[in-house]
Amino acid sequence: MQIPEDAIDAFAFAREIRSDTKARLHADLTLNTVPPGADILHPGDAVSGVYLVRSGAIRVYYVGPDGREGTLYWIEPGQSCILALNSLFTDIPYPAWAAAEEQGAEVLSVSGPVFRALFAEDQAVQRFLFEQLSGRVFSLLQFLEETMRLPQEERLVLLLMERADEAGVIRMSQETLARHLGTVREVVSRLLRNLASQGMIELAPRRITILDRKRLEAMVSDAGTGLR
Repeated sequence: MQIPEDAIDAFAFAREIRSDTKARLHADLTLNTVPPGADILHPGDAVSGVYLVRSGAIRVYYVGPDGREGTLYWIEPGQSCILALNSLFTDIPYPAWAAAEEQGAEVLSVSGPVFRALFAEDQAVQRFLFEQLSGRVFSLLQFLEETMRLPQEERLVLLLMERADEAGVIRMSQETLARHLGTVREVVSRLLRNLASQGMIELAPRRITILDRKRLEAMVSDAGTGLR
């Protein structure tokens, strides 16, 4: 597949690196289209390169002993997977699952040897890695805090606000929401009906619309919790 010259420009570091570095990076790129729901990494996988999300989103998640899933974080356009970066630089097997979200994803891949060489030579590549690391560590700590401290309803509200588009629409099934939260569909369905009965959201098949964001924000503001 022919990769456009500007394909890597979605990533801030690529607009800052030296021209010779960018040429080496582009020559090594591969572009993969990942179908909705398809896994790109599994626990125990050896990571041989760097994954850069160009469009869509990749969900990084765990599966508990009871078989329930829980979302750790999403990799959005312009971002990379910090767990994969860590595995690449430490030779530790990948510790989670990573799969394309419901709209699928386009992922640029850079081989491990090339990325390591560029990291050693170019400060822009170094900043990219450290920015990804610091931002993701913060979001994971926040995730752990929410999981331990917040009731399911407040965690659901945070998830809805995080995944809503500019029109306040969340295009997810109740089953998908339950997987993100590590719970079952019946729990999510009950919580959504409660929010809808108060006029804060509107429910439709595979679609939720936020009607009163201020009231939803007020539900979690007392806990001092922000969005990931």
